[in-house]
Amino acid sequence: MQVQLLLEEIEAVVRPHLRLLAPDAPLAPDQALGEAGLDSMASIELMLELEEKFDLAIRDDLITETSFSSLEEIRRLLEGSAA
Repeated sequence: MQVQLLLEEIEAVVRPHLRLLAPDAPLAPDQALGEAGLDSMASIELMLELEEKFDLAIRDDLITETSFSSLEEIRRLLEGSAA
């Protein structure tokens, strides 16, 4: 079962964790989230919120050091976990 998640849905969950990104600033799918303020602690909180929002368990074996580096990487992680 392949799940196609919209980047806009993911961005809505991610954006509150980006403390260095202005609320009205654009966020590109490949933009580095670390540069926008996502740190390791925020990544853990974000992961839990994503699991709840999309009603899935993120697979540990799919998590890499780049899993939360961009919206596109998060989408790949979520879609892989839902498959």
